[in-house]
Amino acid sequence: MLRLVLFFAVACATSTGRAPSTNINVAVPGKPPQGAFALDSYPIGASFEFFMWPSYMLNITPPMQCLKHFDELYGKKMPIRIGGTTQDRATYDPNFKGYVSYEVANPLDAPLNLTYGPRFFDLIAQYGGETILGFNRGRNNRTNTFAAVVEADKRAGNDIMAIELGNEPDLYLLNQQPVAIAPWTEVEEGRNNADWAQAFLNIWRARKTPILLGGSYAIPIEFMPHWPNTDYLIDSAYNKTIKDAIKYYSGHLYALSNGTTLEEEMNHVRTVADVSTLVEKVNTAKSVGRDYILGETNFHGLDETMDQTFGGALVTLDRSMRATSIGLKRLYYHQGTINQAFFNWWSDNQVEAPFYGGYMSALALINGDDIVAVDDGTTSHAQYIIYKDGKPSKAVLINTEYYSGSGTRSSTSITLDGLSCRKVKALRFTASSSELATEKGDTAKGPHPTIGGQYFDNKDCAILGKLVYETTAVRSNKAVFRLAASEALIVYL
Repeated sequence: MLRLVLFFAVACATSTGRAPSTNINVAVPGKPPQGAFALDSYPIGASFEFFMWPSYMLNITPPMQCLKHFDELYGKKMPIRIGGTTQDRATYDPNFKGYVSYEVANPLDAPLNLTYGPRFFDLIAQYGGETILGFNRGRNNRTNTFAAVVEADKRAGNDIMAIELGNEPDLYLLNQQPVAIAPWTEVEEGRNNADWAQAFLNIWRARKTPILLGGSYAIPIEFMPHWPNTDYLIDSAYNKTIKDAIKYYSGHLYALSNGTTLEEEMNHVRTVADVSTLVEKVNTAKSVGRDYILGETNFHGLDETMDQTFGGALVTLDRSMRATSIGLKRLYYHQGTINQAFFNWWSDNQVEAPFYGGYMSALALINGDDIVAVDDGTTSHAQYIIYKDGKPSKAVLINTEYYSGSGTRSSTSITLDGLSCRKVKALRFTASSSELATEKGDTAKGPHPTIGGQYFDNKDCAILGKLVYETTAVRSNKAVFRLAASEALIVYL
């Protein structure tokens, strides 16, 4: 997880929020246009901070209950990733009988050192879904790391889809990891990265390939001259043997701006600017026949209280749509220290607002073949068209204008033009304000976002409430929808 403050702001093309009511006309292409991208069958996944993986699996509700809703959508287990900052602080002990062991002064702190044993991998087999598994490269102990790799393959090999050697190695020198010696530029990191990859392949031998994750860098832009980056791995550092062993190229993405308010940070223009930094990397990966994924993503890399709000949930939805619309294949939303990271989808016995954004993303993208963004990214309003069998299947409309919860709530009228049916139905994603955050306890009496009028129980993530689809007539091939500030719609075409 990113723990570096970036002292710059991404420029916005328009002002954010507080816009008066507006009217937008969207021509719906009758077939996937040039610029549309193919969708993955399972585009939304979850990432679990390495030392927290056993706790998410065993100690708290409702994470695993909530993931079952994704399982039902996908028809298989939701893909997950286990990794993060603490994977590069982890020592494998084959004789340790527990899952993980560490000491911290405060239960909300991440440990500087931890030990884990073989049973850690048994939980992956118990989960039974495609898993990206991270291992320690930062401490530069190949013997220990590769012993863990071999044991993981024995115990959970059927479920390990990819192996990640090191988390955010571009930050290794800043985080004082032993493997990094100054200068730690693209050249030094690339050489070490490739050397580790080749050493891994030497012990992996006849086991399944491709298997490695390439990159896993924290920062998608050149933060300093010759900053480590995925493009250098592909263009210079990796030979053909390593390239053939790469399953996916991967990066991380958190908000790149240092805005101070939710009104600034939740705006669609911000999301577009952040996601646009990945275009070159997606294209470079495709040039060598591989897809690019976000192995770790969420709203902010530092702890921001705004991340737990409904505005944060809308950012999750918008980021999922925009990322897939530039050809990025899959997003793994990171879950940090329980009860500490504000972007988490869950706290102990609580479904947080961002989870709703993740689930809404899956509802929108599931069963789609292709996606295209039909807005230019310069306003607060996002529009995406999803195709199935060569025809428009869904439209996802998002109004990212801020609403505080008091005073007049602005609204936007969006007209979809080019529809052939007589009427369409839609699911509305809404809440009482952009600032809404869920609370522990009785969900029915507390605040919560709703998807088609439904919401999730804090106890076991059961879906509560009556599902309501809104029906809109189509006249002269047009349908008109109204979105209040901080609302979204999935329109089924």
